[in-house]
Amino acid sequence: MPRIRLDTVTRKMLLPLVLASIAMLLVVLAILVHVRGHVVETAGVATAKVVASQVVNLRQFYTGEIASRAALAGMRVDFDFDHAKNTLPLPATLVKALGKSIEHDYPGMSIRLYSDYPFPNRAASETYDNFEKQSLAALRVSPGQDQFMIESRDGQRLVRLAVADRMQAACVACHNARLDSPRRDWKVGDVRGVIEITVPVDQMESNMDRGIWQVGLVVLAGIFAIGSVATYATRRAARALQDLNSQLENRVEVRTTDLSYANSNLHQALHQIERSEPLAALGSLIAGVAHELSTPMGNAMMVASTMKEKVDKLNEAMTGNTLRKAQLVAFVEEATQACDLLTRNMQRASELVADFKQVTADQASLRRRAFKLADLVAETLRTIAPSYKHHPVSISTDIPADIELDSYPGPLEQVITNLITNAVLHGLGAGTALTVSIAAKIMPDSTCVKLSVSDDGQGMSAEVAAQAFQPFFTTRLNTGGTGLGLHLVRKLVMDTLGGHLTLQTQPGQGACFEILLPLVAPGPHCADDDKLAQ
Repeated sequence: MPRIRLDTVTRKMLLPLVLASIAMLLVVLAILVHVRGHVVETAGVATAKVVASQVVNLRQFYTGEIASRAALAGMRVDFDFDHAKNTLPLPATLVKALGKSIEHDYPGMSIRLYSDYPFPNRAASETYDNFEKQSLAALRVSPGQDQFMIESRDGQRLVRLAVADRMQAACVACHNARLDSPRRDWKVGDVRGVIEITVPVDQMESNMDRGIWQVGLVVLAGIFAIGSVATYATRRAARALQDLNSQLENRVEVRTTDLSYANSNLHQALHQIERSEPLAALGSLIAGVAHELSTPMGNAMMVASTMKEKVDKLNEAMTGNTLRKAQLVAFVEEATQACDLLTRNMQRASELVADFKQVTADQASLRRRAFKLADLVAETLRTIAPSYKHHPVSISTDIPADIELDSYPGPLEQVITNLITNAVLHGLGAGTALTVSIAAKIMPDSTCVKLSVSDDGQGMSAEVAAQAFQPFFTTRLNTGGTGLGLHLVRKLVMDTLGGHLTLQTQPGQGACFEILLPLVAPGPHCADDDKLAQ
């Protein structure tokens, strides 16, 4: 396992963090720059509205409180206040004077008061631009709807706000009473003109730009601080990970050693089980043959004991001179029948012993010999018949008598035994009969024989069929299955007999095992797909 390098881990962890932080900074700056103009304009309009509100309040207060009291005190209120004694400025004149003072102190900022009903002394000098004309027209229609615009003038960005100059009670009385008033039918609430506030926003933009740069610097400082902390944290984490990696390597090495030892023991155990499996099958075969022999031997014992009783009675009759011809004739007939019965039972026992002797001799060794395939299958079936005689199982064969192999009969008998046992155990359903068919034919190339063992039982699912030849895989784990039957079949066919094995099955459609064997073992390998398909 490769070692973990601290600098590599740090770079890999910090690089995405730094890139993400820079991307975040750029996004924030882009957003701030994008909204800067809108924020500046909004702030300029808000400032202009505040100034306009203050001007309106000042004018109302001046008109209602100061100008009226000055008139009661005998003072004049007129536009030429700066050249006459005891004279105060008119409210409109006060606003104009205030605007000039503010414009002098704050270049770019101004307060204008204009109307489409100017006094005669100002009418000649009053000129209005498009915004002022539009504002007058719009505010007469909607006095509460302020008008504003953003413009550039002499290199400055300006916010111009126009609000309605509405007549108060004191204003109505004054204007309707003056002889030089351009209109004398004013009413309270009429729009006398417009109060326009102009506010420069360049300074605001500069302040906003400085704020944006300050935000950028703060974010950069934050990125640097986060990067420093992340570097420290990642280095500590990398060291801890490196220690853990070393411990894990040691554990893996120990576990690998243990696993190798366990795997070696498992292979040895599997080898021993594979070797003992044929012996276990042979033991089962011995039990079946012993049970099958009990019938003819029992019959022979019964006939022998009966004949002994007949002989004893005949001897008593001869000794007592009471023997009659009819009794002797009856004894001869009974003795003849007993001899026939004894001959048949002993012949059956002799055949069983001969088949068992041949099968056990083959399976107990890897002796090679020439044999007829039909004879070997018949001997095997007679030997294993006791294992399924009490089940609804029938076996049919279709094997030409002239097929002869020079091979190992013992492993082939074991293969046939395991396949039939597997069919009975797994293919036989409750309340149904099972038919097993064994067929063989010489392949076109005359070097191989295809032996098929098929049944019409329950079949296997695709999942079960895919694992059928794996060692220790069984669907009858809790009912005595070892999971080695088909595994040994494949091992014997491929390793010992030099053949090839395939399985075709579907649920409810039975199973068919096809074995391709060389006529002369080991001979040419017969695993070609084109041969299997023929």
